[in-house]
Amino acid sequence: MTTIDRPRNPRGQGAALRPEIVAAAGRILDREGRDEAITLRAVAREVGISAPSIYAHFPDRDAIVLALIDESFDELRLFAQRAIEAGQQDPVSRLRQGCSAYLRYAEQSPHRYRLLFGSFRTMTDELKADDDPGMRAFHVLIDGIQACIDAGDSVSPDAESDASALWAGLHGCAMLIVDQHILDWDVAVEHMVTALARLTR
Repeated sequence: MTTIDRPRNPRGQGAALRPEIVAAAGRILDREGRDEAITLRAVAREVGISAPSIYAHFPDRDAIVLALIDESFDELRLFAQRAIEAGQQDPVSRLRQGCSAYLRYAEQSPHRYRLLFGSFRTMTDELKADDDPGMRAFHVLIDGIQACIDAGDSVSPDAESDASALWAGLHGCAMLIVDQHILDWDVAVEHMVTALARLTR
């Protein structure tokens, strides 16, 4: 296999190669549209290293994909948080802004979105620990509903349970966007957020 000539990392900076490997896997996914295209040989070629060099950072190809999933969950969370912070600041508007951003992420990064909730790693795995990137992303939704409850704008008795219901609705819309290219979702999402978050306005 031919690789691109790449300078060696300075002594003590070998760990810098790990994020480069994950970034390369992300570019392959974005370009090819399927996680099966992420192979050790393909990643090595993208980074400009030999395939065996990857083993110092990842035990196998699946570990690279799992790291990409974690990175993409963090990307989704930050994408939603930026939208929340940039818009109106009352709790109801913030919740709606976050939900709309969730769907824009699916629209703009369809291959990554499909990877997040595909068969490679189940949602049960994602929800095992509070510090998991998937759970951190989910907490944006929980916190959004809780803020509405605290402000008297929601009659939800349980923010986490209603966040789960709202996520299920958002995920359904996201998959219609990703797989069916249905992009006119603004009104439907407004009604869905109002109903599933039990908003009073």
